[in-house]
Amino acid sequence: IIVISANNDLQNVVKGIELGAEDYLPKPFEPTLLKARIQSCLEKKHLRDLQDLYLKSLENELNIAHNIQKEFLPAKLPKIEGWEIASYFKAAKEVAGDFYDAFLLPDGNLTFLVADVCGKGIGAALYMTLFRSLLRAACTTDQFSNENTSNLLTPAQRLLHAMLLTNNYVTTTHAEAYMFSTIFIGILDPKSGKLTYINGGNEPALIVGKNGKVHTELPRTGPAIGVIPNTVFEVKEFMLANDDLLIAFTDGIPDTLNSNREFFGKEKMLEILKSNQVPTSFVNKMESTLQAFIGSADQFDDITLLAIKKAI
Repeated sequence: IIVISANNDLQNVVKGIELGAEDYLPKPFEPTLLKARIQSCLEKKHLRDLQDLYLKSLENELNIAHNIQKEFLPAKLPKIEGWEIASYFKAAKEVAGDFYDAFLLPDGNLTFLVADVCGKGIGAALYMTLFRSLLRAACTTDQFSNENTSNLLTPAQRLLHAMLLTNNYVTTTHAEAYMFSTIFIGILDPKSGKLTYINGGNEPALIVGKNGKVHTELPRTGPAIGVIPNTVFEVKEFMLANDDLLIAFTDGIPDTLNSNREFFGKEKMLEILKSNQVPTSFVNKMESTLQAFIGSADQFDDITLLAIKKAI
């Protein structure tokens, strides 16, 4: 819209622009100048149309990436008689750097992990798929061979194999990318309750007793994967009691920010644990509490949480 008027009052000119006009010409007007203004308006519209088309294309690509990345997360958690597992995952953007996994081995043991790739957006998401695929493949490598070697690997050997293979592959093949991931990975024997684990630079997993208080933290036993070639990871063990609730999570939970730029912190999570010690109940309460805390603010980081407990 181009306004042409004999009224040259500045307020009327401003009003015309505010109502949506692209330009304003006073009478009498020069046809050549009008033609130039029309051409300019058409060029701007063409650029806006191209921008809108590009944004729609980008949005479509992000949706495709989001759907593909969902395939790298468990469609459903494994069912183990006598145990309950619950999870909560929410990406800060269309795609995430966080990921988690949980699957059963042929011997009945449960392998589970939570991890956080550095950075955000597409770059972190691409490396998330790499880290997850390497870890899953390395943990289950004996399942894809013709030889029955599943009973030859102890949980400790299996975890070390997965961590060392993933770490050395990334630090060798993608050294110049400087991408790394923190990770807590464990193998749980459902029969005995023995947990074998490695904590590679991740938040300490928490063991919560029946009183709702944390009685044990499972601290870091090595650095993040993808940083130093041939890193030495220490494997540790812990016996879960019948009333113990295990919680593994990424730093997206304590680092969650609200509109006042306040951190959620661990204290609020520990407070929730006092009255929510069933995995599903705890995870649901954490989700609603976090969403209420974030409110109208943009989610700053990916959120990942995994809770495991023996059902009594």
